[in-house]
Amino acid sequence: MIRGKLGVLFLVLAMGGCASTPEPVAQIDTRLAGYFTQSPLDEGGREAALRVGVGVVPSEAIGAQDESTRLGMIAAVRAALDKARPGVSVRPIDDSYLKAGRGLANLRKTGQLFGVDTVVLLSLDRHFQPADAPGLVRVGTATGARDVYLSAQTLLTYIDMAVIDLASGQVTDARQVSSELGVDAKTWGDARLRRRAEADATAQALQSLQAALREDWVLARR
Repeated sequence: MIRGKLGVLFLVLAMGGCASTPEPVAQIDTRLAGYFTQSPLDEGGREAALRVGVGVVPSEAIGAQDESTRLGMIAAVRAALDKARPGVSVRPIDDSYLKAGRGLANLRKTGQLFGVDTVVLLSLDRHFQPADAPGLVRVGTATGARDVYLSAQTLLTYIDMAVIDLASGQVTDARQVSSELGVDAKTWGDARLRRRAEADATAQALQSLQAALREDWVLARR
């Protein structure tokens, strides 16, 4: 059964706001965190149904995710659902239906349009930590804040995912998967090298997502 828990790979993520937690050197919100007017979303509810829509949330400031990354994220979820739930219907949702701030009411209308009763929303975000400021980065996600310790000159790639039951409006599963890639200042300052580093970091994050869904969705069904 797909349950409401957080799966975290390759990084130790601690809940923000504890008294012993130092102040973060940077704060970012995932694109998915900005999609809903209320934050964080409530976790709980029943497991995902057999009609599932999968979409990648764009950003008003940055725009849509590049197409290869978007398709890779949807493909990872589709493959896991196909193996975990034989007979599942998975329908990609175009990101034009997933503008930030529209919230649950819009998501329910989108679900009706695509004929689904469960929606998997994803976002992929990046943050570069400069050489002079290693430390905690506080990441706002759809289900709350997480703190990640990031070394200097490191590119953090962060995938935020929420499985939402449209009838109840609750999150039946949520996870944040992240990867780190060391990037020196010369690479980050060169547009061509920076794009290559971002592509490598995205590939690592997608591998982490696939591993997480295989472990928590597919193997749990056997």
